[in-house]
Amino acid sequence: METKTTKSIKISLSIKEIATLVGETCSECYGVIGLTNAKSIKEKFIILKKENYVDGVNITKVQDKFNIDVHLICAYGVKVTEIVSEVSKRINYVLTKKYGQLFSKINVYVEELREL
Repeated sequence: METKTTKSIKISLSIKEIATLVGETCSECYGVIGLTNAKSIKEKFIILKKENYVDGVNITKVQDKFNIDVHLICAYGVKVTEIVSEVSKRINYVLTKKYGQLFSKINVYVEELREL
């Protein structure tokens, strides 16, 4: 008699690791100047450095899936809808490739437009 064993895969998720991956993915997209936090300081948004990407990416768990909110500063003169669409698609692709179907929503917020 044969017994089949199935292996369960446990994925360890680190918020900082996901935020860094999301930040690097956003930075590669055309028209994105950088990530920013959702709260402005004196009406001026600060561009976050790589080690602070966790401040610009909010991750919330809803049932067994995760929602991601990304806050960006984009270049003035580039079509914002195209930037948001491309960023959302790329983040979805990279996260699905690395972690599987754990993410249900990716919300991209453009906080400010700046001249290059």
